Parts: sequence; C-alpha cells; structure tokens
Amino acid sequence: MSLREVAGRIPVSLREIAAERMTDLILNSKNAGRIPSDLAKTILYYWQRDQLASEVGLEALVKAAVTAEPEKTVTLFAEQLGLKELVVMLQG
Repeated sequence: MSLREVAGRIPVSLREIAAERMTDLILNSKNAGRIPSDLAKTILYYWQRDQLASEVGLEALVKAAVTAEPEKTVTLFAEQLGLKELVVMLQG
C-alpha cells in the first residue's frame, strides 16, 4: 500500500496531531540526514502554506518519518495515535 493511502486513512480528527507529532519526530531525529533534500523542501513548502495536515502534506511527513525513524514512526502510529491498522500498512 502506498504512503498516500496511509496518509489518506488518517482520520481527519487526528490529522493536525499526526502532522505535529511526525514533525517533532523528524526534527528531533539524529537520522534526519537520511531524508532527501527534495523531500525536506516538499515538507517546508507545505508547512509554509499551512498544509502539513492535508493528505499530501501528511504523505510527505510519513515518508520522511519512515525514512528517518521507522521504529519510532510505528510506535507513534500504534501507541500515540491509536492507528494500529496503519502500522500493518506501513510494514507491509
């Protein structure tokens, strides 16, 4: 399943929280250097337009979070956001 589908399945009620927590995860990651510059620019683009909680903004954040911190991203989705069904999609 694609990351766009994962992002699209994040409930609207959790999108702001998910965007904020993934942003924090990425910014605090020691592995942030693994994120390609074009992806970082895409995230910045959506942040500047207050669109990180949109489906495309979340898609970029999920991609960056999985790239930098795959295990912490799984924990974020499963434990903090309660989206265990999306963990299966991320790992599949």
